[in-house]
Parts: sequence; C-alpha cells; structure tokens
Amino acid sequence: MLRLRALSAAVLLVSFTSCGPAEIRIDETKGVPPLEGRTEISLASYSCGQPIAAGSDTVQTRVVSGGCELSYDRDVPLLKTSDYRSIPELKGVSGVVQRVELTISKLAFTDDGGAALDVETRLTSVALSINGQLVADKAALKTLPKVVSLQGEALAPLKAAVEARQAASVRVRVIVVVPDSPAPPAKLKVDYQAQPAVILGPGKIF
Repeated sequence: MLRLRALSAAVLLVSFTSCGPAEIRIDETKGVPPLEGRTEISLASYSCGQPIAAGSDTVQTRVVSGGCELSYDRDVPLLKTSDYRSIPELKGVSGVVQRVELTISKLAFTDDGGAALDVETRLTSVALSINGQLVADKAALKTLPKVVSLQGEALAPLKAAVEARQAASVRVRVIVVVPDSPAPPAKLKVDYQAQPAVILGPGKIF
C-alpha cells in the first residue's frame, strides 16, 4: 500500500511539473504600441516605372499587366530598450518568445477627397507583409479585424531581439496594384493598423 501511494504521488508530481508555467501575453495593456502608418501617394502626373516621393517613404513603381504596381517599405518600432525595465514581464528572468500575434484592424485606401476606394474596381491587388510574411491581402479586407501569428523567418529577428533584451522593430511592406482603367485617383492614401502581442512561454531570456 505504501509503495502504491508513493507511485501515485510521483505520477501527480510529474503531471503538475509537466504543465509548466502559463503563457504570458505582452500587448497594448502592457504598453506595446500599435503598428500603424499612413502614406499619401500622388498619382496626378506620375510615370509608372519611376519612384514617387511620399513624405518619409519612397514608393517604387513598376509596370505590370493591366496596371501599375506601387510598393514601399517602412521600419516600425515594436519594443524599446526601456521596455525591458518598465514592463514587469520583461524584467530579469522571464519567458522566451513563443510567438508574436498581430490583430490587423485596418488596411484602408482612400482618394484625394477622403472617399474610400472601391477595392473591387479601383485596386487589382493588395498585400500587407510584415518581416516578409503576408498578413493581409485584398480578400482579407472583408474580414477585418484578423489575427495572424508571425512564423519562421518573420518571427526569428523579433525572438532574437527580445531574448537579447534589445530594441525590436518590424519591416512593414505594402504592395498595391492600380489598374489602368478606371484611371487611378489623383492621390492614393494608404492607412494600416495592427496591434502586436508578444507571447512568452517557459524558459529564460538570459
């Protein structure tokens, strides 16, 4: 009987320890800012194939079948070095990065007057990528908000930065194809917003 009780206790101990600590979510409630931006692209007299200056962005253009592709990249901060001191979950011993979730709430296109563009007729295709991973396209515009998780090569630099307690940022890329007909608006405004959440799990940062 004693041996049976000892065996039962051992099984319970293994069961409890195998569960490990719960995941920790670091998001907007902890001070993580949204990834957001607006770019205004003047198309009144542009020549497809030539770059377009758009504020702090440089929009690259190239001729594609039936229209013109517009694309630009932007680095957006995710975590500052000071966050490792101000966010309790990132202080000292903590979990390693399991994943980064993004709640994409906006990917909007308007003309020079502020009117929303009919994406079915005025935009041939749309792509929003973060660290090289496609996170929203034309079809996704109908189902926002949408939650996606960064994976593989898109997650690797963030994981390395957080575990080294360094500032972390992501590379946001927007690609839009406007058709030749109907003619593009004089100005195309692109707005995007995504709220990141860093998910920590069992382990140590250092």
